[in-house]
Amino acid sequence: MIRGLTIMRTYDYEKSIGFLVNKSAKAYQKAFDQELRTNVGLTISQWRIIFTLIRQRGLTQREIADRVGVEAPTLIPIIDKMEKEGLVERKTYQEDRRINRIYLTSKTENLCDPMIECALRISNVSTKDVSDEHLQIMKDVLGKISDNLMLRYKVNSDCKPVPIAPVTNTTAEGTMTSRVDGLNARRKGEYNDTIIRK
Repeated sequence: MIRGLTIMRTYDYEKSIGFLVNKSAKAYQKAFDQELRTNVGLTISQWRIIFTLIRQRGLTQREIADRVGVEAPTLIPIIDKMEKEGLVERKTYQEDRRINRIYLTSKTENLCDPMIECALRISNVSTKDVSDEHLQIMKDVLGKISDNLMLRYKVNSDCKPVPIAPVTNTTAEGTMTSRVDGLNARRKGEYNDTIIRK
């Protein structure tokens, strides 16, 4: 116990990879949120929803929550506010009228260019005095770190647990399905591309 506390006190966590990545991400998010609020009248939470719906229209609230990385109850008041402001609209799903699907409005689509301009300003500010070579190295390294963590902890790019798909083996005794084989296959890196990268 004492040894553990000694290590904790001497460990320079502010220079650890996790701390630096998290610190940079928070700074990026705060700066982007400020740009969006000032120049577009949106928050970064609203932007995440808009970006998600640009990638795939007509998602349910739960599907959006999964992609954004928040609980559905947290998302509902944000979508309610966006609907009142005419940024999104709910449409009843014809095959199941209990389900609402969310769509962007023309008002939101007209905000795409200003949002992109905000993102470009943040990119330019954040990479000032950083060479193209170093930027490419950073992208490669961060991508590798992300892949390593997703492989080891069995999560996808949204940090959601990845179900272990059973692997079917055909033997002389017949067909046999093994979840252990499925896990071993994933450990060897035999991932479905749709799980790792959308």
